[in-house]
Amino acid sequence: MASFERFGDMCDIRLKPKILRNLLSEYVPNEKQPLTNFQSLSKVVSSISTHKLLSESPPASIDQKLQAKAKSAVDDWVDRLLALVSSDMPDKCWVGISLMGVTCEECGSDRFFSSYSVWFNSLLSHLKNPASSRIVRVASCTSISDLLTRLSRFSNTKKDAVSHAAKVILPVLKLLDEDSSEALLEGIVHLLSTIVILFPAAFHSNYDKVEAAIASNIFSAKTSSNMLKKCAHFLALLPKAKGDEGNWSLMMQKLLISINVHLNNFFQGLEEETKGTKAIQRLAPPGKDAPSPLGGENGGLDDAAWNSEQLIVSRVSTLMFCSSMMLTSSYKSKVNIPVGSLLSLVERVLAVNGSLPRAMSPFMTGIQQELVCAELPTLHLSALELLHSTIKSIHSQLLPYAASVVRLVSSYFRKCSLPELRIKLYSITTTLLKSMGVGMAMQLAQEVVTNAYVDLDLKSVEGFDASRKPSLTNGALLQACSKKRKHSNKSGVEADTSVFEVGVPHNHSSSPISLKIAALEALETLLTIGGSLGSDSWRERVDNLLMTTATNACEGRWANAETHQCLPNKSIMGLVEFQLAALRAFLASLVSPSRVRPAFLAEGLELFRTGKLQAGMKVAGFCAHALMSLEVVIHPRALPLDGLPSVSNLFPDNNPMASQKHNTAKLNGITHDGDDLRNRWLGSADGTYNNEIQRTSDTTLPLQETKRLKLGNDLATVVSLSVQDPKDMVASENVQQAEKVPESTEESLRDVSDKGAMAPKDGDREVVSVTQEGEDLVVKDSLMEEAAIVKKKESSGQSDDDPIPSLQEGDFFSDSDTDTD
Repeated sequence: MASFERFGDMCDIRLKPKILRNLLSEYVPNEKQPLTNFQSLSKVVSSISTHKLLSESPPASIDQKLQAKAKSAVDDWVDRLLALVSSDMPDKCWVGISLMGVTCEECGSDRFFSSYSVWFNSLLSHLKNPASSRIVRVASCTSISDLLTRLSRFSNTKKDAVSHAAKVILPVLKLLDEDSSEALLEGIVHLLSTIVILFPAAFHSNYDKVEAAIASNIFSAKTSSNMLKKCAHFLALLPKAKGDEGNWSLMMQKLLISINVHLNNFFQGLEEETKGTKAIQRLAPPGKDAPSPLGGENGGLDDAAWNSEQLIVSRVSTLMFCSSMMLTSSYKSKVNIPVGSLLSLVERVLAVNGSLPRAMSPFMTGIQQELVCAELPTLHLSALELLHSTIKSIHSQLLPYAASVVRLVSSYFRKCSLPELRIKLYSITTTLLKSMGVGMAMQLAQEVVTNAYVDLDLKSVEGFDASRKPSLTNGALLQACSKKRKHSNKSGVEADTSVFEVGVPHNHSSSPISLKIAALEALETLLTIGGSLGSDSWRERVDNLLMTTATNACEGRWANAETHQCLPNKSIMGLVEFQLAALRAFLASLVSPSRVRPAFLAEGLELFRTGKLQAGMKVAGFCAHALMSLEVVIHPRALPLDGLPSVSNLFPDNNPMASQKHNTAKLNGITHDGDDLRNRWLGSADGTYNNEIQRTSDTTLPLQETKRLKLGNDLATVVSLSVQDPKDMVASENVQQAEKVPESTEESLRDVSDKGAMAPKDGDREVVSVTQEGEDLVVKDSLMEEAAIVKKKESSGQSDDDPIPSLQEGDFFSDSDTDTD
């Protein structure tokens, strides 16, 4: 009877060779065994990746016996795959090539380094063999890409890796001419993209051939739109092969010329004939002829494109996408971006809206105009994407062209009505605000607010009254939900959906939810960048709009995507994103810098607290974050900076108007330029706080023989009282001028100590004012009372245990101030 070997756990290293051999025997075919189930390969790949079956442990980590078993199992695996790769049966050969790519990714470094050359030659043979089937060629391209990716991680094989990559290019280009299938084209483009990223030097000798082959597939009428984007992405990466600025600029010029050549044909009868000629002439370098367009002398405009508006728009959109990828991709060397030519191209496209000029009306039929108007939205969207990429590529260096961009965006906002185009416009506006900062916010604020107010207009929502503020108290929400469930006999999901239909009125306006989200994101960015500069002309409107939008979006029912994951439609997910966008914009409105307290702070707190308790995980998490962000607004730790006494208030000798200002000060607080802002923040606050700040700024005595008292709520104020040597009392207003306190002050303080405590009147505060002329100090009754209390405590031996730590000498005054006689 065979003995059963026991293992420690699922991570026992002795399990790996046994699992690998089981996979070989059960799922991987051999030369005699046919392949019965292609789906079993997914289990093989999953097991290899999960258990790391091909990663052989180093000899030092385990004993020699286990190391030999693991190496023997991997050897059998590699031998089986090589046998399958050389098989004449296409299905078995496909299995071996596919698993060879997985082996290149998962095997140990030592095995890969010693075997990659053999594996590469076996895979490359199928690309060169004209008898190989299509599925074998596609699998070979993918596995070679995996092998080159793993080979790029070895720094000591750089030259050998470039040499191996260069061997692939010519066979691949030959395949493009022989086989035009989209599956093979996708595999070839993926392989070429891997080579140009990892080993760009491999294209030096075949750069022009590769460019012409890819351009030919772009201008082909048989390529799908998805495949066109992949070809355009590779074409945008191709200038990396040479790595200099000249090739990048040359490729960009070829693309723009080819785009304008196609537009000349597409815009016939819709624009002036000289526009296209001027656009191409602008692309020519100074003193030189313009380069040949991409795709040949005619720019790829063949006979098929002359009679097909859809084909022209497809090619132009692909070329614009390629230009956008070139603008946003990184390159080794700095490049000069033709911003003027790009903006002129975008402006040319957006200027055509399908209307016929009077002079051109006889030269275009109604059918032609219909075909052009059907393709214009796609063309406009590509132009806006090109503008967006241009802004992202140069950021703040767009400043010389900022006026043109603002004029272009503003004018197109006014005439654009399609939701998809307006969403892209909002995205462009958001990028402009982030890139250019406050200056751009000042220029685009009115335009963003006006258009967002139209797209978020709640008057068009059925059953909503804009003048009414919906209530979101917990009791109201729970009562509404329970009442609906009480009168409904539907199931749980249906009942929840009914509450949603009642609580959130359906919007019959033309603005989809994605457009509303884009408008909210633009307003959030505007408040973040330029909220502090928001004038009364738009800030109040925006705050009110965002409060109303957020409240209405969450009224009746909070979105919970986790509860409705089984639903086939995406309405719940759309509601979640809309609520999040509305809440983010509303939070930005509450915390954005402003000279007044947020007008809708109470509504915001109620909304976020309700959402934290009742919403789904995603919305509730944001509501909790919003409450934390609003903590500084709910409980400010200190006054704003301009609400505190300035240096000129503390040291009026440096300010000629300070003495007069202090002498005429009232007992209701400090009078300074920030009073209006402070009063608006504090509302109807007690004047005691201000009077204590006044006492701090007007009364300062030496620290050696003082008692420290805590005055006010949050501000630690030091009040110095001296009864033994009143000559040391010096007011802060004339520390530098007055050396001794007048005799009248000494007598006044001695009288205070003799008379004892006297009850002051309500509202009396101490004000000590010493003028430059040496006038007598005026001591109020409250100061006399405090001095008497202090002396009485000292005589009776009582201690004043103040829990607040005492300020040390020199915290606020220099040695020269404390040593003043």
